[in-house]
Amino acid sequence: MSVRTRIPESVKGPLGVVSLAVMILGLVVGYIFTMIGVTLYFGLNGIEGISTGESVLVVATGLVCLVAGYFGWKGFIGFAY
Repeated sequence: MSVRTRIPESVKGPLGVVSLAVMILGLVVGYIFTMIGVTLYFGLNGIEGISTGESVLVVATGLVCLVAGYFGWKGFIGFAY
């Protein structure tokens, strides 16, 4: 029995909306963090005092947010229909 069949019909709509919000926020924040992390890593934005490890941490955080956005999309597809 899948999760989709165990959830009541009245809850599927709000779960679809929440999943869509997670997708949009995850993709936007993930893209921003990833791009800022890449520019920090290569020293392209002029901010001094950021180490390579810290910039890799920013990139990793961005990638985690992108993955959360992907799972938000999968949740939206699962609950919206």
